[in-house]
Amino acid sequence: MSQLSTFAAPAPEAAPPEDAALESPALEAVSPEGAAPAAGVTGAEALIRSLEEVGVDTVFGIPGGAILPAYDPLMDSTEVRHILVRHEQGAGHAATGYAQATGRVGVCMAT
Repeated sequence: MSQLSTFAAPAPEAAPPEDAALESPALEAVSPEGAAPAAGVTGAEALIRSLEEVGVDTVFGIPGGAILPAYDPLMDSTEVRHILVRHEQGAGHAATGYAQATGRVGVCMAT
């Protein structure tokens, strides 16, 4: 006959105070010294600017759907080039291959 072991659940820990999340340093806004506020910047512009700031130079993707607004600032960028693919899966595979071949970040933009 096999013996079944019993499992004792750990005692529940005391829940943190409700306002603890508001005091978390991870939620504090971090801004570089002397940086101008980002007023008037769309999410799409912020996305492309952040890609530029981290040194991304190539993006694989296909415009359409929810990602379409990001293509206006992407086309205006002089630092990030876009490689058009025929299918979203192709963009993912191309970004993976790019990362493996170059050691840089591979970026896929898809819906």
